[in-house]
Amino acid sequence: MMRKGTKVNIFGQEYSIKGDGDEEYITELAGYVDDRMRDISANNKSIDTTKVAMLAAINIAHELFKLRKENGEKERALYKKTGDIIDFIDEQFEDIKF
Repeated sequence: MMRKGTKVNIFGQEYSIKGDGDEEYITELAGYVDDRMRDISANNKSIDTTKVAMLAAINIAHELFKLRKENGEKERALYKKTGDIIDFIDEQFEDIKF
């Protein structure tokens, strides 16, 4: 069920965000976007709001892709270790005579 809009402020603009998440989560997301935009704006005083938003979106996408890649690498390592453990257990059972 969709919730009523949660009012948030991002980079000086008020928005009403509708979503499945609770208000606290939506507010946290908006705060994260606002922080990224303010960081970019502080380092690039002469760029307009649209460019700040675009750079924030690119930076956030970069963070997401980097975390996905790291997660994928960890997942592959975990599957390999799990396979190694299963192989070891299988070898131990082969040595046991019933």
